[in-house]
Parts: sequence; structure tokens; C-alpha cells
Amino acid sequence: MTLSEKLVELRIATRGATMCESLSGKPKNTLSLKTKILFLLKDRSLPPIDIITTLHLAKTNLALLTSEMAREKLITKDKPQYDKRVIVYSITDLGREYLNARLSAIENTLNKAFDGEEYAKAYETLSDAVNILSYI
Repeated sequence: MTLSEKLVELRIATRGATMCESLSGKPKNTLSLKTKILFLLKDRSLPPIDIITTLHLAKTNLALLTSEMAREKLITKDKPQYDKRVIVYSITDLGREYLNARLSAIENTLNKAFDGEEYAKAYETLSDAVNILSYI
């Protein structure tokens, strides 16, 4: 099997492990763009270009999605004092709760699948994979 085939296999496998969106009562279960954006914002504020580049989104799609997220009070859209032309998005407390609920759902699934030692090995293996793939 080639590395490209393994990568596709990983992508398919992670869909099942990230079934967390049904918490809001919607039928969609896989990890949503909304959750991915909140994950990117959990540790720092970001300008739109960073989110667009990381998630490979169209500018218009990001604008529509972040407008909806701002209306839901999951994020804020701010203009820093140093340059009013710049926009940055930040996660709110409600956004953090939304994200943490989904991360907990994923974590519960993983804890059921792996015992302590297997969990540690899976964590290490995925960390290595993320480190390798972050260069691409």
C-alpha cells in the first residue's frame, strides 16, 4: 500500500471517530466546519486568511459561516486597535462550551475503544502522523 492510499484510509477512518455533531439535535454527525473553526480559535484569535488557508475554504463560505457563528454568539469578530482594516475572529465562552461538548463526545468514543496503554500508543501514533502531515 502506498503512502497516499494510507492517507486516504486515515481520512476515511477519522470520519467514524469524529461523530460528534448530533449533540445539537441535527442529523449531521461528522465533524462540521463550525467545530473545526472553533478548534482553530480555541487558543488564539485568527484573521480570516489563516482560517481560509488552514481549512481550504472559499472566502465567501467563511464569511457566511462566521456571520452565522457570530449570530449564535460562538465567536466574535473584532478589529484590533493597531489596524482597523484587519479583522480577527475569537472564540466566546459559549463557543468554547460548544467545542468542548464535541471534543468530549469524541474523547468518550476513543476511551471506549482503547484501554489506558492502547490509548497512550494511539495518542503517540496520531501525534507522529500529525507532525509528519503538517509539513504538506
